[in-house]
Amino acid sequence: MRIGVISEGHADRAVITNILIGLLGIDESDIEPLRPIYALDETDKALRADPRTFGSWSSVKEECEKRELIDGFLAIEGQDFIVIHIDTAEASEYGITRPDKRENNYCEELRALIIAQINTWLEIDISNHILYAIAVEEIDAWILTIYEKTDSTKTAKPKERLGRVLSKSGKNSTSNYENYFSISKPLSKPKDIKKGKYLTYNCSLNAFFEEIHTKVLSKIMG
Repeated sequence: MRIGVISEGHADRAVITNILIGLLGIDESDIEPLRPIYALDETDKALRADPRTFGSWSSVKEECEKRELIDGFLAIEGQDFIVIHIDTAEASEYGITRPDKRENNYCEELRALIIAQINTWLEIDISNHILYAIAVEEIDAWILTIYEKTDSTKTAKPKERLGRVLSKSGKNSTSNYENYFSISKPLSKPKDIKKGKYLTYNCSLNAFFEEIHTKVLSKIMG
């Protein structure tokens, strides 16, 4: 089994990779970066000429609309699923009117709105092949569940918060693939997840785990 990943950036893919490794028991080599391509940091200016080598929500939208890499990947046997990641921090920029943040189901409603928008970009219904990694507000909030025992969906600026939390314990907070793969490693270990109750601290992280269970693991287990 190979899983394709379309993400806003390489650091985001690192977090997703750990989750896929832990839940599916696959190797890092079985996870193929579709957008952005290559395990390079998005700040590498030498490769800016090729838009496939860096990411943002707009590059996610562009690939969903064109489906060049998506259709090609899914056409190959054994490549049945693609993760599409997007943060909600810039939701208003891609046409989403946020629900009332004071409501208890804010996270669920916002996630549903963004999934509907992604499906609109895709035009055709391939939702059975898509694993929606919708991070409220940023995927950094998913990592925060490892290091803080609070609801990270309520953190206004999770990237900044994560930096402060990590610095207190002398950990590196650099946003690149290698470092984010390291600091999110506990998300690849079911025993750590259960012991630390990570999924209870972020509903969008929990929803992504449920997405994989429902679509992928149910298919594998028959």
